[in-house]
Amino acid sequence: MPPPRQGDRKKAPAKPKLQRAQQKQPSRKADQDDHSSPINLSTSIPLSLQQLLLDVFKTALLAPSSRTPVQSTDSSPTNQQPHPDRGPPAQLDTKSLIQTIKAHLYQRDFDSAFTDADEALLHVYALRWSAARALGYAGIFKAVFKYICEANGVNSNTRVVSIGGGAGAEIVALAAAWRDLHENVEQLGERLAGVSLEKNDTPGSLAVAAVDVADWSSVIERLEKTIVSSQVPTSKSSRHQPPLVGDGSGEFSVSFSRTDVLGIAESDLRDVFLDGSTDAQPALLVTLMFTLNELFSTSMAKATGLLLRMTEILPPGAVLLVVDSPGSYSTLKLGKGKDDVAQERNYPMKFLLDHTLLSVAEG
Repeated sequence: MPPPRQGDRKKAPAKPKLQRAQQKQPSRKADQDDHSSPINLSTSIPLSLQQLLLDVFKTALLAPSSRTPVQSTDSSPTNQQPHPDRGPPAQLDTKSLIQTIKAHLYQRDFDSAFTDADEALLHVYALRWSAARALGYAGIFKAVFKYICEANGVNSNTRVVSIGGGAGAEIVALAAAWRDLHENVEQLGERLAGVSLEKNDTPGSLAVAAVDVADWSSVIERLEKTIVSSQVPTSKSSRHQPPLVGDGSGEFSVSFSRTDVLGIAESDLRDVFLDGSTDAQPALLVTLMFTLNELFSTSMAKATGLLLRMTEILPPGAVLLVVDSPGSYSTLKLGKGKDDVAQERNYPMKFLLDHTLLSVAEG
């Protein structure tokens, strides 16, 4: 609104309205603070660390599946020579493969896009979509790690079970967030009451278990090797040099299980979350990143049963993180009317999740 002109002096009495609005503002802000989340999801990792994250994806997956992306015996990437019988290494035909994936996803043909896809298709999917998602996930995981550290300490071991995390976005993002956490451990310790941050303290370990119905083993193997490799090409002037995680970031490990969580026995599901241990994990995080919709779309009854069984299995203090799209993919069209035509009944993911965990689980 433009400022009032000198001739508009009759509009001066409107000022008290602004004053009354300002007087009411503190009460609204206080009300918002009372309902604010304990996790600040607006955090992010440094830009140079984001670039290293992208470099990991490029180094690990852009080469064809027959070529090893990094070597552990030579610290200089320039000394890597192509096999004389293979000629110069070729890159994946990303453009045509991306169009193939888009066609499958547009038709909601998840079997062709993931379950029945070959290695080249899965590698390109991870390059095109997982790398970008990992940038967003890293900030979220950073905030969640801080929240977990407040309860368990910076030096505690952490286990992350990523349902539907075979495409690698969660794995690389967790590694980046873990590195950022320990690089800022002294600053973080100043805000954590009762946490010892002596120099002889050793960082805790991070164990990531990815569970997916498709065979992402090749993608995960390449990403895991590249995450801990010092040969990732990165600008020498960057503050964050490879490896993405290594000395000083604690022990980092990745495992993969090709499992249909909707059809798994309860004893096997318990092993997935607790790694076969009867002891409660010091810190346990379970993630469903853009996966809940697919589970409900496959079977609403089985997806509901999975959430209820998770409630029974997970120990007290475990954190369940669900991230999904606010768009059309966050709704379901369930039920059939006349002539077996699907009815236009939309169920938002938030409603289904809250109904299952807050209403059904409580009985």
